[in-house]
Formats: sequence, C-alpha cells, structure tokens
Amino acid sequence: MYVSMNRLTVPADYQSHLERAFGNGGERMKEVPGFLEFLFLAPTEGDEYIVFTKWTDEESFKNWTESEAFKRAHTGTNPNSPVKSDLRNYAVKSHS
Repeated sequence: MYVSMNRLTVPADYQSHLERAFGNGGERMKEVPGFLEFLFLAPTEGDEYIVFTKWTDEESFKNWTESEAFKRAHTGTNPNSPVKSDLRNYAVKSHS
C-alpha cells in the first residue's frame, strides 16, 4: 500500500473555499484504478488541513497524477492561492 498526504496551510479567510473545493473528493476518486481511500482532515485548531489518499501501490498513485482526470481536477486552481502545500508520500510497511 501507498499513502499520499498533502499538508495544506490555509489562511482563515480561505478555509471555507478550500472546504468546498475538497468536499466531495472521495466521490470523485472512486473510479480511479488503485485508489482505496480519501480523507479530508480539517484542523480542530490552527490552519493546517490534510488531504489523505491511500492507494494499492505507488504506481497507481503516479498513474493518477499523470492522468487526464488529475489534470481536469486541478485546472482552474488559482495561481495566486494563499494555500501552501507540502506533499508527502509513504510506503505502508504494515497495517491491521
């Protein structure tokens, strides 16, 4: 298994916009080959959101990031967005 976590630092005045944008992320991803799980984590305090995706393997994740569906999902993103992104990827070594 493979996990991608995008840590997003979001100013308070932009948080509701981000929450609308990611609101149905899991539904849109259900048909992507190798996709297993989507979680959009909102902070209980502070300004850091997490976009968590779980995949069957790294290749499935990379195939998605190079796909037309990925490009469509990310078109129209604001080049002047105040959101700072820190993408981290992990190989899952064990799970229950």
